[in-house]
Amino acid sequence: MAKPECVIQPWTSSCTDKVDGASSTDQNNYSKSYVEHQIPLSGCKNYGTTSYHQPLHANFPREDSILKEADPFTNKHCPQEENVLPIEERKKKQQEEKKLKMEKKARLMEEKKQKRLESKRQKEAMKAEQAALKKLDKEKRKWESGKFATKSIVIEIDSSVIESGSVGGHLVQRFAEKGLLYRVTSNSIRGSILWNMKIPDEITQNQASTLEVPYILFVLQAEEFCDLVTAGTLLDHVHKVRSQYPEFTICYVTNKLMSYIKRREQSQYNKNVPNSNGWKRPPVEEGLCKLATDCVRVHSRQCTDEAEVAEHVVGLTYSLANCKFRKPLTWLSVHANGSSIKGIEKDKIKKSPWLKSLVAIPRVNPGHAIAIEKKYPSMRSLLNVYMDDNKSVHEKEHLLEDLMLEGPLGDLNRRLGPACSKRVYRILMAQNGAAEVEADKR
Repeated sequence: MAKPECVIQPWTSSCTDKVDGASSTDQNNYSKSYVEHQIPLSGCKNYGTTSYHQPLHANFPREDSILKEADPFTNKHCPQEENVLPIEERKKKQQEEKKLKMEKKARLMEEKKQKRLESKRQKEAMKAEQAALKKLDKEKRKWESGKFATKSIVIEIDSSVIESGSVGGHLVQRFAEKGLLYRVTSNSIRGSILWNMKIPDEITQNQASTLEVPYILFVLQAEEFCDLVTAGTLLDHVHKVRSQYPEFTICYVTNKLMSYIKRREQSQYNKNVPNSNGWKRPPVEEGLCKLATDCVRVHSRQCTDEAEVAEHVVGLTYSLANCKFRKPLTWLSVHANGSSIKGIEKDKIKKSPWLKSLVAIPRVNPGHAIAIEKKYPSMRSLLNVYMDDNKSVHEKEHLLEDLMLEGPLGDLNRRLGPACSKRVYRILMAQNGAAEVEADKR
């Protein structure tokens, strides 16, 4: 059944209205291409509705859009060109957003990386600082223990000591052999030798890097010392040194003094020596005694030759370097070390801490200590008896009085005695460590 003409008429008329300047053939072809897609409609005047009373655009594209998509001759109202630009812009915008996101992500990663590096650097800096503090603390402990004492002391020798006589050569040679630091200078007093301690910079901490050693030594040739004694200016020289160095210890070292005096005395009997009778022996012994009795912190030393002078100065340098770091001696430490022990028991007592502790008690001699050690071989064994609650204080005080002492021939003919027994008990069981004990009257 052929389709009614009213179906084609509205579409062709609408096409002719919308497309200007097209030929009739083109219009027929254009209409034929769309007739195939049409559905029978109830009428052309439904104003865009189908036979099912539905809007036309619900099932089909609108006329404008159909014409625009199917127009092969003109570019008017072509949606492809209108839609191309927004798509490219969207793509470009998406690419820019993606690029911004990637840049932001890269920037965040770089910031995190920088933070990690900064944290790592801070940890390394803290670690290095801790290592430096640890090293500094270790160097301080070494310095305080005196391990760097001999390497830090510097000897300042007056140039006159080096120039006069052969003492200077021996001194320089011995200093080089021992690795001691020295410096030839012009001291304020002629013929003097001073010592300084050079403290490392990392230990000083804004303090003086050089520490003066309060000791001054004078190396005098025999003739120079005799001239001072003969002129009576020896004590004047001491006062002059004391005015410049009030807290220093002064020492006079003479070289070949006695041999010089002896040679001059023998020369008086030699007639071939002119003016031999005009020399008189100076009272050097009296001058040395005045140094010891009338002056404070003034010493003297007589040396037989230049080698002995150099050896004395080197030994004195070692002592001055170490004395600053040496613990001060007390009465108890001197006696506990066995310094006051005499006789054949000395070696035995020095090897036993228990015997040395007993000897350190006032008025307890080595014989008493050995008698106690035979009965009670350790301090713990004696303290166990002293701390026994079943014994009275009187019994504990007289616990050791019947111990027998060994005589020089090995015979046991004498008791320890009650006085020594009480003394040992009161020392070992003392409640107050600051309590005074009896003085040693040995």
